[in-house]
Amino acid sequence: MAKVTVLIADDLKFFLEVEKSFLQRGGFDVVTAGSGQEAVDLALQKHPHLVLLDLEMPQMDGAAACAAMRAQPVLAHTPIIIMSASDSAAIRERCLKAGCTEFVAKPQKPEELLGIVARILAVKQREGARITVVFNVVGSHGARQVVGQAKNLSEKGLLLQTAAPLAVGSVLEVEFFLPKTRYAVKAKAEVTRCAPTPEGAHEAGVRFNDLSQDDQEQILEYVSS
Repeated sequence: MAKVTVLIADDLKFFLEVEKSFLQRGGFDVVTAGSGQEAVDLALQKHPHLVLLDLEMPQMDGAAACAAMRAQPVLAHTPIIIMSASDSAAIRERCLKAGCTEFVAKPQKPEELLGIVARILAVKQREGARITVVFNVVGSHGARQVVGQAKNLSEKGLLLQTAAPLAVGSVLEVEFFLPKTRYAVKAKAEVTRCAPTPEGAHEAGVRFNDLSQDDQEQILEYVSS
């Protein structure tokens, strides 16, 4: 399974390393930059699937870096999120005018990054693309959130591609956003089968256990559109 590449820029090395570690554990390839200018340079070199910019960086801050990226045709449609500890209307307006896809308050917990990244990638996915799913195995020792890619979504379940195999019978807590919508689906699901793929990943059949009526209707509307 080809991994999704995320570029993170923050001048505070401690926070940068924490965010990098958590996203890597979630299954993403992560590229880091310690300044706005470095972020622009790396974005042009690496062509990431998504960019996370801290606003409060010296010399070239997140908004200026975003504007510089948007000036490059190759980055014109790359999802860019600007994060800030401040959530004033003036700062939000400045970041949106710079061309960011979304402005968000800086997550208080690293795991919140997974939800933000999954949501933005789901909104930006094209028709036929896979759905980004955040999940964890219920009852596993040292349980942590992991990111996988799903296809063949229905109101009954989905096919989930992951880097590591999932045991048949495992119960998962899954969360994903329907592409091109802001609708979040959260449910428990059971792994019914799992097999390796030719690419070296693993593909698991996952059956929903407690999908709400609203979630079923939203999924049916999505797959029939």
